[in-house]
Amino acid sequence: MSVNKFIMLLIASFGIVTSAFAANKSRELAVDGNYINIQGQPSASLLNISLGQFMTPQFVLETALSTQQNFGYSATSINLGGKYYFMDGFRGDLVPFAGLHLGIRLSETATDSNHGSTEYGAKLGVSYFLSDSTTLDAKATLLNYNDSSPTITLLSAGFSLRF
Repeated sequence: MSVNKFIMLLIASFGIVTSAFAANKSRELAVDGNYINIQGQPSASLLNISLGQFMTPQFVLETALSTQQNFGYSATSINLGGKYYFMDGFRGDLVPFAGLHLGIRLSETATDSNHGSTEYGAKLGVSYFLSDSTTLDAKATLLNYNDSSPTITLLSAGFSLRF
């Protein structure tokens, strides 16, 4: 099974599980990413899925799975981190957030397969609350690795569901 099919199955599974916990709202499922298609070039994509547990009404402890495929390069990351919302959010609110994570990245290129490295990330973003439990999210993420890779800046959009 390819990584993308596995991730889509994971999203569907989380969607089914969320209905059982909807009244509690102590967890957060977030999905974001981007897709680039330049005419005459291979496409590029990034997909992040995180599942978090609220430790306080504004702080979420997160685990995340990311997959990236860019012009002949592919990587999968598993991360542990946290996200802090600067205020409680309710329907119609725009709430800024910040977060940090630490993870492991496995990457593969045409010349180098299964290369592992440590991933360090920091993010800033904003969530627009469509309801008390669903948000549209936009964020900027800085990623750095313990190998010779340059620091990467990612801009992505997605949604979060609190359950």
